[in-house]
Amino acid sequence: MNTASSKVTKRLVGALAGLALVAAACSNASSDTSTTSHTGDSSAAPATTQPAGDPAPTRQFVTFEGENVSLATYGGQPVVLNFWASWCPSCVAEMSAAFRPVQLDLGGEITFIGMNIQDERDLANELLEETGVVWISAEDQTGELYLDLGGIAMPFTVFLDAAGNIVEKHNGPLTEGQLRDKIDAAFG
Repeated sequence: MNTASSKVTKRLVGALAGLALVAAACSNASSDTSTTSHTGDSSAAPATTQPAGDPAPTRQFVTFEGENVSLATYGGQPVVLNFWASWCPSCVAEMSAAFRPVQLDLGGEITFIGMNIQDERDLANELLEETGVVWISAEDQTGELYLDLGGIAMPFTVFLDAAGNIVEKHNGPLTEGQLRDKIDAAFG
């Protein structure tokens, strides 16, 4: 099998894994898929997830550098946590069009974490290089943190205040303007 064919096969396998993850997330969620707002209204959040205003889950994850950390590791500064995968076309578009320019402007004020989910590391690294995104890269191979936080679509972005509390969640892609607006609303 040539290299191009191998990459396509890996992406297809990743896409199938992603579909399984989204199906699992949807089966754990209520029928209302609206995003939890920064106002703290968690009435639409699935019962098994962390609503806005609650502390972030303490589940450990591994950075691409091999460190075992949790979201509490990044306390003291607001955090934008984005779940993404190389098999997700919306994630790919959002990384370069929204996250890269916002990171360049606000990277010193906000911690950006890119949580790769159910993906192959080599494909993830290739995408990071292609998009130029330089956030803290980590992985959620089992999808448990994604589910803990209430992810039901990809990409999925969670906004945490400096104290480590969930301020807002957004299921689906964001434009640069939407990301900036959500950051302003969440962290003012």
